[in-house]
Order: sequence, then structure tokens, then C-alpha cells
Amino acid sequence: MLAALFLIVVLLQWLALLQLNRKRLYQKQEIRALEAKLGLAEERLEERTEQWQQACTTKDLSARRHEQTALLLHETKDYLNSIINSMPSVLIGVTPAGYVTHWNRAAAEITDRPESFALGYRINEVFPFFPHLLEWIEKAIYHDSIETHESVSLTLDDETHYFDITVFPLDFGDTHGAVVRVDDVTVRVRLENMMIQSEKMMSLGELAAGMAHEINNPLAAILHSVQNIQRRLQPGLERNREVARHCSLDLVQMNSYLEQREIIRFLNGIQEAGTQAAQIVRSMLEFSRSSSRKEKHVHIGLLLKKSIEFYKSTQNMNTTDAENAIDIQLNLEEPLPAINCNSLELQQVFVNLLKNADQAVSMRPPESRKIQVSCRDVQDGIQIVFSDNGCGMDVRTMQHIFDPFFTTKDIGQGTGLGLSIAYFIITDRHKGQIDVASEPDAGTVFTIWLPRDI
Repeated sequence: MLAALFLIVVLLQWLALLQLNRKRLYQKQEIRALEAKLGLAEERLEERTEQWQQACTTKDLSARRHEQTALLLHETKDYLNSIINSMPSVLIGVTPAGYVTHWNRAAAEITDRPESFALGYRINEVFPFFPHLLEWIEKAIYHDSIETHESVSLTLDDETHYFDITVFPLDFGDTHGAVVRVDDVTVRVRLENMMIQSEKMMSLGELAAGMAHEINNPLAAILHSVQNIQRRLQPGLERNREVARHCSLDLVQMNSYLEQREIIRFLNGIQEAGTQAAQIVRSMLEFSRSSSRKEKHVHIGLLLKKSIEFYKSTQNMNTTDAENAIDIQLNLEEPLPAINCNSLELQQVFVNLLKNADQAVSMRPPESRKIQVSCRDVQDGIQIVFSDNGCGMDVRTMQHIFDPFFTTKDIGQGTGLGLSIAYFIITDRHKGQIDVASEPDAGTVFTIWLPRDI
């Protein structure tokens, strides 16, 4: 009985252990399954974390690249603006209607208007120097072609400047308009004019040499014959009276007839015209050969005073009207150094310029006529300025003013050699410069520069 009970107890314990082992085994399986799921979850978490990190890194790189691109574009824009502002040319961007979109430093300097003031205004309002500029812009945009205008004259600070103007049509995507470029070519134009003038002087010298030899001989014969005729008509010469008695001729009556028929006046006219022609030939010869020239140190101020006094005296001899007497103002900046020059040649230039100025102001009332001569010491030389408030000249006349035989006077009133000779004396004989600036009804200014030593 006890044994059976003990066996039952043992069996129950064994069944309990077996059940406990099954539970432990089941729990182990559950733990393994849970560990497997946890590992898978960790792997997925790591994978998602890595993907998120990669996504964040890509986004960060894209943002950085965007910032770097924006910074690079900003630096490029500043660099291009620096290049445009450093250019000496005026550069102005405009819309098809002519409103300013870009304004570089050169444009601001020439107009005294900063960029902030110019943007948004029409170009003719902030850049009013060239009245046809809007027309040129419209033409360039309409024809989609470059519009170019060379050597356009403009007076700035009482001095004539020359500009090359180029209008470039602009078509970039949805952006339309034009770019206006303005270049100051004053120095180039003056050098070109000097070169052209020098070539003309050389050609004139060759022409003068040939013409002088061809004209001098018959001209001398004409003048000599006229002088002989005048002498042989004079009643006071014994030989004339002797021949007249032999021919039974009354010289007094003959001379009375010649005067009444104005034959004497015709002979005097022939002599005057011949003398003037001889003077022209002598002037032309100055271009073809160097005459004996004496150069010495001369005080230009004294030479100017002497030239003005000489011209006034000749004018007083030619007119008896005191009201029309010329008034010339002389301004000398002392002290003036003496320069090495030929005083006779320079006096010829000064008197010629005074004569031109006097003729230019002759159409104005006597009380409003102004002729001023100034002289001052400048770098490496002397500057002499002749200015008047006369009728002035247009651009075409000013371009030819130093040309040989070019004149605006009536036929018989001028030879057109005065300023050509003046140019030759200043530039060739004295290695200086002479320039002219003028506008119609605004007067004329001749500026001479002479070196201290030739």
C-alpha cells in the first residue's frame, strides 16, 4: 500500500518535471523566436537609420552645393561689374523703350550722376549729350544690327571732344534691349588730323616748288612791264618829254585822257594784283625750302604785345572810324620763361590769328566784340590762347581750317593760306601744336603750345 502510494507520488513528480521541462522548452522556443524577431527588427532599424542618414547627407550636400553655386554666381557678378566699371568706356544698358538698366562708373563720372540716380530713367534724361541716341537705340533693336557713329563732336568745359558711339542690340531669352558704348577718342582724332595736316603740308611743299618756278618768271615780267609803263607815262621824265616833242604829243593832255578813261587805275590794279600774286608765291615757297632763319631766346609776352600793337596800327591806318577800332585784351601769367624761336615767324602767326578774330567779330555790335589773348607757362612749354566771340565755325569748316587754299571768304578776299602757313610755322618750324575749337555763333578758340627749346 505504501509502496503503491510512493510510486504514485514519484509518478506525479515525474509528470510535474516533464510538464515543467515542456514549459521550459516552449519558453526557450518563444525566447528564440523573440530574439529572431528582435534581431530582424534591429537589422531593419539599422537599415532605416542608414537610409535616413544617407538621405540627410544627400540633402545637406545639395543644400551646400546650392549655397556654393549662389555664392559663385554672386562673386562672378561682382567680378563682371568690376571689369565693366574699370573700363574707360561709358557702358549703359537700356530697355527697348530706352530706360536705363545698367550704368557703369564711367557714365557716372561723365554725367556726375550715380547709378542709383540713373537706373529707371530714360537715357535721354540722364545722358542728354547726344540728341539722336534714342533714335539710334530703336534702329539697332529694330534691325537687330550694331549701330555705329564715329567722331561725334561734343563741347565739354568749353573744349571740343570727340566720341565713338556704338549701340549693340541685346537679345537673351526673355530679355531684350541694347547696350550703349561711348568712347572718348579726342586724342586719336587730333593725332589723325595732325597726321593728315602734315601730309597735306608735305604735298603742298612739293606743289609749291613746281608752281613757284612756273609762275615767278611771267609774273616778274608782268610787274616789270607795268612799272615801265607807269614810268614812261610820267611827264616829269626828260626822256618822256623828248619823245613826246618828237611825236608832237602833249603829255599833260595824254595823262588827263588816261585818268578820265581810268587807264591809270587799271594799271595800278594790275600792279596790285601782281604784287598780291607774288606774295602768294613767296608764301608757298616757305613750304618747299628753308630760308635763312635766325632763332634766339625771346620773351613771348613782349612778342605778343608787339604783335597786338602792330596789328592795331595797321587797322587804324585802314579805318577812320574810331568806334570800330579793335579792342584786344591781353592776359599774361608772369613770370614767363623765354623760349628759343624765330620771332618774325611767330609774329606772322599771331597777326594772322588776330586778323581772323577781328573778321569773325566784325558782324557783332562794336560794344559787344571780344578778342582775348592769354599766355601762361605750362609743362615743358608755353600755352598761348586766342579767343573771340565771333560767328564761329561748324564742324565741317573746322576740320578743313588748316587746309591749304581753304577759305570761307568771298572770291578775291582771301587766299586760304594764312592758317596753313601758321600751322606750318608752329608744327614744323617750332615743333609745337596748334588746335582749334569752335561752334556756330559761339566764337572760336585757337590754342598754341610751344616747347621751350626746339
